[in-house]
Amino acid sequence: MVLLICRLFAFLLTLTAISAASFAEEAEIWSENINPAWLDENVAAATRANRPRRSTRLNRLQVWASGVARSDLHAFLPTDFDRAVGAKMQPFQDYNFLVGTELVRGGGETSVLSSKGSWEALLKRDWERLGVSVGLTTAGSVDSVRNGYSQSIGGTMDIPLDLSLHTWSTELRFSPSMNLDSLSGDIGTALLSEIVGQTRLNSPTDRFRSELNVRLGYGLAQNTRPVASAKLELRIAPNL
Repeated sequence: MVLLICRLFAFLLTLTAISAASFAEEAEIWSENINPAWLDENVAAATRANRPRRSTRLNRLQVWASGVARSDLHAFLPTDFDRAVGAKMQPFQDYNFLVGTELVRGGGETSVLSSKGSWEALLKRDWERLGVSVGLTTAGSVDSVRNGYSQSIGGTMDIPLDLSLHTWSTELRFSPSMNLDSLSGDIGTALLSEIVGQTRLNSPTDRFRSELNVRLGYGLAQNTRPVASAKLELRIAPNL
C-alpha cells in the first residue's frame, strides 16, 4: 500500500512539472510581440517547409488536333480533308527523346480510321576548342494501315566563319540525311551545304526580339539533280 502511494505521488509530481513547463512556454509565447513578421517566421515558414511542392510534367507533353472543328457548311457539303488527333510526350527529362501516337480519319468517301506511332530523338554537342557544333536527329513512324515503318536519320555540322560583316554572324552548315522506307525498300541519301547568316534588328532592351536569317545552299540527293536554294527568314518573338 505504501509503495502504491509513493508511485501515485511521483506521478503527480511529474504531471505538475510538465504542466508548469507547458504553462511557462505558453506564457512566453503570448508575451512575444505577435505581428505579421513573427507569424510569417514561426507559422508560415513551418507550414511551407512541411508541404512538399509537386512539380508538374505538363511541359513535357504535346497535344494537337487538325480538322476537328466543323462549321455549319460542313453538314451540307462533303469534306475531303483529314481529321487528326495526336499527342507526344518526353519520357525522360534529361534526354530529348519523344514518343507519340496519332489517329487520322480520312476525309474521302471511305473515311478510313488509321493510327500511327512515332518517335523522335535529338542529340547536340559543342566542341569549344574546335568551334564546331554537331547535331544528330532521328525520327520514325509505324502506320497501321500500310503495315510498314519509316526511319530517317539526319545530322548537322556548324562551322563558324570569321567574316567582318559588322552585326552579322555567319557559319557554314553541312546537313547529311538518310531515309528508309520498309514498304518500297528504298534508301535515300542527301547532303545539303549552306552558308547561314544571322543578325539582330533591334536592341536587347526592346519588348520584342527581331532576327533576320539568310541561307544560301546547294543540295545533292540520290537519283536527282543538284538543287540550289536561297531563303530569307524574319523572326519576331517576345524578348523574355
